[in-house]
Amino acid sequence: MIADIGYPDFETRVAILKTKSKERGINLPDNILEYIATHIQKNIRELEGALNRVIAYQKLNNTLPNLETVKTLLKNIIRAPSKAITLKDVIRVVAHFYDLKEKDLLSPSRKKEIVKPRQIAMYLCREELNYSFPSIGRKFGGKDHTTVIHAYEKITKEIKSNENFSEEINLLKRKIYAG
Repeated sequence: MIADIGYPDFETRVAILKTKSKERGINLPDNILEYIATHIQKNIRELEGALNRVIAYQKLNNTLPNLETVKTLLKNIIRAPSKAITLKDVIRVVAHFYDLKEKDLLSPSRKKEIVKPRQIAMYLCREELNYSFPSIGRKFGGKDHTTVIHAYEKITKEIKSNENFSEEINLLKRKIYAG
């Protein structure tokens, strides 16, 4: 039995923030919770710390902060990534790079020219977006999480053993973050 104990995915981080803010009696807008969940991905303590700052601001000023205020409040916590990326960004860049249609990556096709780019897209979703294996499987047409684990492990192994392939993955990452 394989248990995925990686970082919480985006949906889980938002759910944690909603629960914690409701426990503290504050109903923050979704855009603020999503901003925090997008920019703090790996550490639940940092996630709660960011939420605590926003709640402290609200209590001290007796008003809910807007998104710009939250960005200012959290600028010391949030490391400025070059760009917050999404699943759509990953799929768009991978499809374009391998001269495929975006829907091909999400299709059940087992054609060789589609399978490898799909595995790469799954790998990037795990590495760059910290999505869980089951979540990635759902996003890629209802694939089983074991299919995603296989794809992730296969791409990881090839990156380690093939320098050209490793460069290709790094190029894809740069293209994803460049927009």
